[in-house]
Amino acid sequence: MAFTKKDLALSTMWNFRKAKTGAELMDQILALGFTRVELNYRVKAEWLPDIERYIAAGTITAGSVHNVFPATDDQRFDTDSVMLGYEDESLRRQAVALGCQSIDWACRLGAGAVVFHPTEVPLDPQQYDVPLKKLIAAHQVESEAYHTLQAEMMRRRMADPYVNRMMKSIDELAAYVTKHDLPVKLGMENRAMCHQVPIFSEMELIAERFDGSPAGLWLDTGHAIMMMEMGLQQLPLSERAARNIVGMHIHDAVDGLDHYAPCTLPGNVLRDFAPYISASPIKVLELSGRLSAQEILDGTEKFVQLYGGLTDGEKPLA
Repeated sequence: MAFTKKDLALSTMWNFRKAKTGAELMDQILALGFTRVELNYRVKAEWLPDIERYIAAGTITAGSVHNVFPATDDQRFDTDSVMLGYEDESLRRQAVALGCQSIDWACRLGAGAVVFHPTEVPLDPQQYDVPLKKLIAAHQVESEAYHTLQAEMMRRRMADPYVNRMMKSIDELAAYVTKHDLPVKLGMENRAMCHQVPIFSEMELIAERFDGSPAGLWLDTGHAIMMMEMGLQQLPLSERAARNIVGMHIHDAVDGLDHYAPCTLPGNVLRDFAPYISASPIKVLELSGRLSAQEILDGTEKFVQLYGGLTDGEKPLA
């Protein structure tokens, strides 16, 4: 499916720290030539009246919102939390209620999807994820230290109970969409840290259970690359998982660090994602605030040149 820059959204992940108002948030996106936006989980409630005015005027379109939306200060439901997989039933129900709130806002703003960070095994990132990524960055993946730590992490990454509770929560969220006949899809996003859910094998479980329902998958290229570097997964996705992709976060990643502008790292790290990029209904550039406006413009231009003209199944030559 061919695309141009006008088909791409830029996530407010890039500029939520720069903006002081909702108008500033939108103006900074528009200044880069984007007319589509993903409203991420750091968007403040007090910014919403400004954002609604921009959307109502047709100045900008919200393609997706990211749960929890608008932002919450409750760390129990932070972006890196057990969220939909809580064992405590009260907390799990609260997480589902917050998801329904995000769904309602997506519909109000005309967004076609809500992105979810579904759950995680509650392990300290400093125990496994951070040191493993440091070893990856130091190109020490063949070292005894790396193999020992990775094996220990795999033994302790006992995700099944969290996956089971996550499935129950997704069931309830999908039922909410169906009951109210809402024009929105739910995208369960692959995650950035080794203890988080889902990795590709767990995405397959979601796709199997919710095939054809309002709940699907959200493929994040940078997260995927980092977990591939860590040996937790490999491409390609199954045909079933691929057809249940609701949307994508697109960015480069290498050596355990992501959210680079697309097509700016050596080696064209997005090449193996080309079939999914072409077919994805929603394409979002999710880029770090450390990037300059010019880096984003340059990366976007190269990304459109390399990938915008591909037909389904093609990969870029470069």
